Amino acid sequence: MHSGNISIIGKPNVGKSTLFNCLIGKHLAASTHKPQTTRHKIDGILYENKTKYIFLDTPGINFNIRKNFNRILNKNALSAMFESDVILHIINYNELDDEDNKVIENIRSVDSPKILVLNKIDLDKNKNNLPKILSNIPKEISSLYDEIIPISSKNSKNIEILKKIIKNYLPQIKEKTQEKFFSNKPSEFFVAEYIREACIKFLSSEIPYSLHVEVNKFDDEDSLTSIAATIYLKKNSHLKIVVGKNGAMLVKISKYARINIEKLLDKKVYLKIFVKYDPRWKDSENFLNSYN
Repeated sequence: MHSGNISIIGKPNVGKSTLFNCLIGKHLAASTHKPQTTRHKIDGILYENKTKYIFLDTPGINFNIRKNFNRILNKNALSAMFESDVILHIINYNELDDEDNKVIENIRSVDSPKILVLNKIDLDKNKNNLPKILSNIPKEISSLYDEIIPISSKNSKNIEILKKIIKNYLPQIKEKTQEKFFSNKPSEFFVAEYIREACIKFLSSEIPYSLHVEVNKFDDEDSLTSIAATIYLKKNSHLKIVVGKNGAMLVKISKYARINIEKLLDKKVYLKIFVKYDPRWKDSENFLNSYN
């Protein structure tokens, strides 16, 4: 069978996590319309057509922010390329800007096969524009890639074609058994991600980027999984906003996360979320190490 690592890289907000979820057929990575939703390298394993795909979702590469936390996210994304048998570089279908070019400079020297993925073609109502868009990609850039493919991860357009292309570049191995797990990340990791995704989805733009989620308890029984988690906030003024009037916002966040956790675990879930103020979480060594 064919098997290998496929990293999905690109600047923020080009749809990497949506493509990741679409490729593996599961909602594993937090996916919202807001940039920099992804903070970790997340692996998803798919067995299909005698192929073991190990997809790696990565944080958006952003060289404009110099903070330690952002440097860690960039390091996570760039290191994924050197673990990969195939690199998917995803960009918006109708633009190739300076941020994309900075990513290109970082993958130029990597030997792995590279596929340029033009995402969000569903936004272009004039289908005749595509040949022109492809021809406008500079030769010195297009020549870096083994394949160029337009897709819509939102509508699953050309996703099956993309999988077939990827398979052509994956090495063959003698492995015959298929493991039952869908990721090397533990379930607790995805619990935290679903809670954080709910925060990004329902709260104003500033707050989700100054919070961290930690799972404190995960008791997995036959018919019920009991979970306790804490949302850490960097600003005391955000406590009332996250909890909401009479706890309404926290209930909304909990419900969204619980539904996704139940789908993942395929069982009933009891979820209790606490909210705490900790202005130093982004600078704490333990917190920073959790992103390495």
